[in-house]
Amino acid sequence: SVARRVPGATGNASYGYWGGGYSTGLESTVDRVDYSNDTATAAVKGPLSSTRSSTAAAGNTSYGYWGGGNDTSVSTVDRVDFSNDTGTAAVKGPLSAKRSALGATGNASYGYWGGGTPGNDKSTVDRLDYSNDTATASPKGPLSDGRRGLGATGNTSYGYFAGGDGPVVSTIQRVDYSNDTATAAAKGPLSL
Repeated sequence: SVARRVPGATGNASYGYWGGGYSTGLESTVDRVDYSNDTATAAVKGPLSSTRSSTAAAGNTSYGYWGGGNDTSVSTVDRVDFSNDTGTAAVKGPLSAKRSALGATGNASYGYWGGGTPGNDKSTVDRLDYSNDTATASPKGPLSDGRRGLGATGNTSYGYFAGGDGPVVSTIQRVDYSNDTATAAAKGPLSL
């Protein structure tokens, strides 16, 4: 609905949601794209509980969770209820520490946020339990090295954190959800 950069994105089988970002200032807007009518302008939903950019999002079929963000970094986790996506996102979490420019992925039960900044690039992986989403996220992982500005995706069993800055890398790291206290395993790499 508005031009912006570095929002966080997640979705379910029917819709994609982009939240936060930066246009002329920090944004709290959440936009929803209807996959069955994906040529239309995204519908404004949300918003997040506060303005932020460089956030990362994960979710399941019912909820989307936006964690971290901002140029000064926050630990806030916001939850958007997909069945009532016009309301302001509910504050959940938080992450174990303030971070921005991180990646996020997960499965039906847990969301994982990895990497980020400020200060030295972080290798931390935090796990949010969706069934107890008011508790502080639990540190897991970690990634094998610190990085910011990375991308993440996954399936029901594994989360993959790829690329990033500090320095720029092509590394892909895999978090095994069934053994998520172990250091992420090197996979890939990306082609560049």
